[in-house]
Amino acid sequence: MSIKVNKLEHIYSKGTPFEYKALQGIDLEIREGKVTAIIGETGSGKSTLVQHLNGLLIPTAGELEICGFKILPLLKNKDIKKLRKEVGLVFQFPEYQLFEETIERDIAFGPKNFGATEEEAKELVKKVLPLVGLDESYLERSPFELSGGQKRRIAIAGILVLDPKVLVLDEPAAGLDPKGASDMMDLFIRLNKEGKTIILVSHDMEHVMKYCDDVVVLDDGKVKHASDVKTFFEHPEWMVQIGINPPAIIRLKMMLQEKGWNIPADCLDEDTLLEVIRKQVKNHE
Repeated sequence: MSIKVNKLEHIYSKGTPFEYKALQGIDLEIREGKVTAIIGETGSGKSTLVQHLNGLLIPTAGELEICGFKILPLLKNKDIKKLRKEVGLVFQFPEYQLFEETIERDIAFGPKNFGATEEEAKELVKKVLPLVGLDESYLERSPFELSGGQKRRIAIAGILVLDPKVLVLDEPAAGLDPKGASDMMDLFIRLNKEGKTIILVSHDMEHVMKYCDDVVVLDDGKVKHASDVKTFFEHPEWMVQIGINPPAIIRLKMMLQEKGWNIPADCLDEDTLLEVIRKQVKNHE
């Protein structure tokens, strides 16, 4: 079933001089089995929103329905433990999720917390490591001795080991080199094809355009736009309005339009753009 967000509000430090309303009446439906990008400028509410999806944050007002669970204001921690097995959240900064002395113990923590024996947890760890591009030589290493990109892989492995139905990723390619980022995105798409719903917060519009089905734009704690990815990229002005740099192909199309070329709105890939240019050049010969 889809993820439904109704009139969601979140206020930090409510009732204090530091009170801040991060989410302001969010209404949203995220399609099951799709890859959805949540984008927006820094401070728009992206991370606050996704932290509600597994109950890490509880609404100040409004509600969410996800994986058969309803998240409401005043919900207690004991009521959402099972939800966190179904909805895995990988933080923007992997250091926030790493705390054990070894990588093996860190990844094994989740399964053991949900009832796996020591041996069962170790077997699950060995199975999940190759998914994130690491091997068993990492098991006894400290997660705090790794590079930023390696820490991110370990944090992702610590979520994948629970086999969640929904995978929520806050800037999943940050800290990875181009090949590492591409490999990681390919992994998420493979998991999506196997049935997982993928939700990712990203500033990388190239990734959004290439990998995602739907796009949600947040601005000042509100949903500014929500559409399928094709419709979104047919309207580059939406990105310009919120200060987001469009993908290279969209920037090129906009530049050509400014120079007087007739480039259709639905021209969104290199081959189509080249064909449009070729025909217009031929017509002017």
